[in-house]
Amino acid sequence: MSREAIENLTLDLEEMRKLAGSAQRSRVQQMLAIDIRKLETDIQRQRDLLAAQAASSEQTVARPVQTSAPGDVRRYQVELKEYAWDQSDKFIKIFVTVNGVQQVPEDNVNVEFTENSFQLVISDLNNKDYIFVVNNLLNSIDAEKSYRRVKSDMVAIYLAKQGPAKWAHLTLTAKRLQDLKDERMSDGKKATSDDPSAGLMNIMQQLYESGDPETKRMINKAWHESQTKQKMPTLE
Repeated sequence: MSREAIENLTLDLEEMRKLAGSAQRSRVQQMLAIDIRKLETDIQRQRDLLAAQAASSEQTVARPVQTSAPGDVRRYQVELKEYAWDQSDKFIKIFVTVNGVQQVPEDNVNVEFTENSFQLVISDLNNKDYIFVVNNLLNSIDAEKSYRRVKSDMVAIYLAKQGPAKWAHLTLTAKRLQDLKDERMSDGKKATSDDPSAGLMNIMQQLYESGDPETKRMINKAWHESQTKQKMPTLE
């Protein structure tokens, strides 16, 4: 992204802050707060990317000249979002579709495991680096026994369970979102304020601000579905 684009995003951010300052309804304030946080995160990420590119250019100038093939293209990073998952008594199985992944060397496909997260990095596939990150797993895993396998157009990631318990969700965030949905759907729920949705919006905002890319994708999807339902006409 260019500096001009970042400046435009910054102007958008300033105007949204003004709107948030003049908003009267708490729900509108919460909606604007989420969008403001998204813009702040996006601007900071783009600034970091520009800084990293500038640092990389400086390092390239300082290095001895290296032979490279004509037409070499600078690689850029692609964030993977789509996946499927399943489980057995011993493993949680994550399936990430990446076209042509079997074409790169095995050493270019790496997964870093921790007790409650993992990160997949596929280096130099069609001049791109692919990244897939999941944090806040529902339960702890055995990082030493976890592994990955490269298949045709797919990477299968096996998270070793620390016990045979069945996982209802992949992450704690997914569980919290489902709990919130169940709470809203339950009969006889009592309003805790003049605007019953304010508490939910506040929780979603907190989850968004502390979440990883997958968490933010899920919250954005839930928010979009909620807005779509509200706009649908009702039959009387």
